[in-house]
Amino acid sequence: MRATILNALRNAEGPMTVADLATITGIPATTVRFHLHALIDDGVVAADPEPRSGRGRPRMLYRSHAVMDPSGARNFVLLAEVMVEALAAAPNAVEHALEAGRAWGERQAATGSHPVADLVATLDNFGFAPEPAGDGVRLNSCPFLELAKSHPTVTCAVHRGIMQGVLASHDTPLRLERLDAFVDGDHCMATLTGETA
Repeated sequence: MRATILNALRNAEGPMTVADLATITGIPATTVRFHLHALIDDGVVAADPEPRSGRGRPRMLYRSHAVMDPSGARNFVLLAEVMVEALAAAPNAVEHALEAGRAWGERQAATGSHPVADLVATLDNFGFAPEPAGDGVRLNSCPFLELAKSHPTVTCAVHRGIMQGVLASHDTPLRLERLDAFVDGDHCMATLTGETA
């Protein structure tokens, strides 16, 4: 419904009232008013009082802003591909990717928890489907699988950095020793070193 109301405003020759929009769209006036408030909050619709010389409160006139629709489609995969390709072509790409991941991991860390539990929770929030395994953490899924396959050095460096950042935020000697990608073709393995207690 919101898209219908916004399209009606965009196609209108001038500002419209709630009653105008209800008539054109076939949507009840109370519903139109509800969606208009949301569109105003999103910054895609503006409201101004109707100029009048008589008594009483003036009607509001609504018009669309010439801005992008925030409810439109997103393509974060495309953005990630462009950014990874640009980073991969830059000098010291792996170091930059590692540092970016480390900084991000440090910001995500919950330092009041056990470092391994925090690492697993952080990786789980990112979509890695992690589970403690032996002396490390098994990653059963990769939320960046296509990028990890096309640009493994950069993508996996970001992943290593995230893990390093989370662990470095804790007062522990526990560190990431290595990250083995695509072990047996179905998981990655993060090996940890140092005391876990």
